[in-house]
Amino acid sequence: MPSSKQSLSTKAAVLCISLMLTSAPAINGALPAMRESLHISTTQNELLSTIPSLAVIVFILISSWVERKLGTKRTICLALVLAGIGGAAPMILSTYPLIFASRLVLGCGLGLYNSLAVSIINELYTGDTRATMLGFRSSTESLGQSVLTIFAGLLLALGWHWSYAIYLLTFPIAVIFYLVVPDPKPTNPVAVLTEPAQESAQVGAAPSSEKAAEAESKEKLNPFVWLLVLFAVFMVLNSLCSTLRFPSIAVGIKGDGYNASFFLSLMPILGILAGFVFGFLNRTIGKAVLYMGIALYLVGNIMMSLSGNNFVLGLVGMMIIGIPGSWCFPYIYTTLGDITGPKTSTFATSLILIGCNVGNFISPIFMQGVASALRTDSLTAPFNVLAVIFGAILVGVLVWDLSRKSKARRA
Repeated sequence: MPSSKQSLSTKAAVLCISLMLTSAPAINGALPAMRESLHISTTQNELLSTIPSLAVIVFILISSWVERKLGTKRTICLALVLAGIGGAAPMILSTYPLIFASRLVLGCGLGLYNSLAVSIINELYTGDTRATMLGFRSSTESLGQSVLTIFAGLLLALGWHWSYAIYLLTFPIAVIFYLVVPDPKPTNPVAVLTEPAQESAQVGAAPSSEKAAEAESKEKLNPFVWLLVLFAVFMVLNSLCSTLRFPSIAVGIKGDGYNASFFLSLMPILGILAGFVFGFLNRTIGKAVLYMGIALYLVGNIMMSLSGNNFVLGLVGMMIIGIPGSWCFPYIYTTLGDITGPKTSTFATSLILIGCNVGNFISPIFMQGVASALRTDSLTAPFNVLAVIFGAILVGVLVWDLSRKSKARRA
């Protein structure tokens, strides 16, 4: 008989909690209908999709404190209940301030167990099983976003309130998780991120000398990390801008009532497929996969910037923007491992996670800022600016690498 933590039902329950982690944008297809019903501006409307990220940032930072008080299992169950209440509340709410507040509650729940969804795997499993579970967990996030977006789109036929019924799924997930998953011993919620460094220390000589301890205590964060954080901000911002604006662009072309949810659900699937080929591309072309990723952002933004009256151009542009994150983010995390030590690696990873949520949150504000700066009401205007930004990033990376190679040859 397999132990409770090795059973298939336990593994499924542990993975299922990640289905909801990227669910905030799943209701984007309902935003055009909500804007008309609530009589709000485009920016106010789009903030309903991204405001959960603001709460996620705060609760990622306090989740370890809550876990120490309640334990891992109870903290995750509490978080799921919060996410369910906040997520499903707009089913019965009809005023913008209350819906806005409910989206913040959703973010509180998602942020509270964001890191714990990873750490509980680290606490329950070891070796190849742990590695496999972590890989499945990442795919489960994208699968959840895709499936929930499809269901939210189908429910939209009953009215925009019904799109929020997808968050009712958190309640049975919480019950199953509570009944099936054993309560692990409390550990550092982000221990999985520092484990490779710990294991390497255990395999070799123990770093017990005073000299090693002194060197570790003086370890400082590599300033290059902040450039990677900024890169992460723009990648997530770009992805959210495309999925936020495409439904409105589609309505402008196809007419009122057009439902773009099906196309929105395809975007994370493309990301999953792109992730499957990253290992092959990384082995065969090396860092060129990063250049390809940035170039795809550039192409996708150019296409969306030209899509004011062309549905297919906008659709293809949005789909292209959904691909390169699956190549560029692995590069970021690989680079972090090369430029940080054991003492700063966890902090650097947390900065990247916060940067992702900052990019998520500010995307409507960014688009409104572009519209104000350019004095235009064009829905595609932000993608002109994003094309310039990613064009500059691509040129900067190429120049930087060429200069390094030139210096290396002279040396």
